[in-house]
Amino acid sequence: MKSEDQIQPRALRANGAAAYCGMSRSTYLKLVSEKKAPQPRRLGPGVVIWDRVELDRWIDGMGGAA
Repeated sequence: MKSEDQIQPRALRANGAAAYCGMSRSTYLKLVSEKKAPQPRRLGPGVVIWDRVELDRWIDGMGGAA
C-alpha cells in the first residue's frame, strides 16, 4: 500500500494530538486546560479525543512570526 493510500485518523488521543501539533503532551494539555487549544470530546468513560480538523483550524489561525 502506498503512503498516500493510508488512512489518516480524524480522532486523536492526547499523545497523538500533541504530536500532530508538534509539542509535548504536557505543553499541549496545559494549553487545553487554559482554553488556548481546542477542547476534547468525550466519547465515553475514559475515551477522550480531539478532532484533527479542529486542530488544523487552530494551527491555521495562530498566524504570527515563528
